Amino acid sequence: MRSTGYVQLSGLGLDSWQCLSYNVYIVYYVYYVYKAAIVTPTRRERIREATFEEITATARKLIAEHGAAALSLRAIARAMGMTAPGLYRYYPSRDDLVTALIKDAFESFTRHLETARDELPDADHIGRFKAVCLAYFRWAMLNPSRYELSFGSPVPGYQMPEAAYAASRKGFLVLQNLIEKARSAGRIHPPAVLSALSPTLFSRYEALRGLGMPGDPLVTHIALASWSTMHGVTALVLYGHLGGFLADQVESFVYQQIEQMVGLFGME
Repeated sequence: MRSTGYVQLSGLGLDSWQCLSYNVYIVYYVYYVYKAAIVTPTRRERIREATFEEITATARKLIAEHGAAALSLRAIARAMGMTAPGLYRYYPSRDDLVTALIKDAFESFTRHLETARDELPDADHIGRFKAVCLAYFRWAMLNPSRYELSFGSPVPGYQMPEAAYAASRKGFLVLQNLIEKARSAGRIHPPAVLSALSPTLFSRYEALRGLGMPGDPLVTHIALASWSTMHGVTALVLYGHLGGFLADQVESFVYQQIEQMVGLFGME
């Protein structure tokens, strides 16, 4: 008899429909057992994942208390009650841990910008621009140590790898893409002084475009100018250089800066 690949049940007195139904049941049962075995993590996997989370949480706490320069695997191991060699099973070096922390921070930052953008309709180009700029500032205020690690003082001796650079660009691309859409919709009419880019700067922006950065040179210039403004005002606030002047009006000042950018860049 030719094998069909199904369980042979005819000898049990079952008709063909019952045989087919039973075989279908077996197929689904095997599938769900197999799926559960893949999806459901083992106890060892859960413990390992929990340890990863504890390491990163401890590292963030140390950075918040002592600064990024004080970060070391030995300090983290000591705070967790582990041995340093035990920690190396999770992160081979301090730089591997720093890279993981930076990537995680930039991913959180990008999600925050995207959430602020998506709370407004697609057609509200200027509202989205303002929301993303304000979200930049607010994320830094909520996550000062993560902001410092990502945008501020570098960890001594650390060289950021390409994987971290890729994560760092995503937030900027959120801003640049919405500026590109606003310009395509005819909502940006920059003054002549802004449009007259120097030949060398224009060439550099064209080179970036050739490397895959979206938008023409003017869009890139507006995006970089906006990004630089938000970075500058955020750093001044975060490091305590504006609080004495502004007291409880810090965020009002930041929002005013965003409104001024809208006017400066000819957004409407």
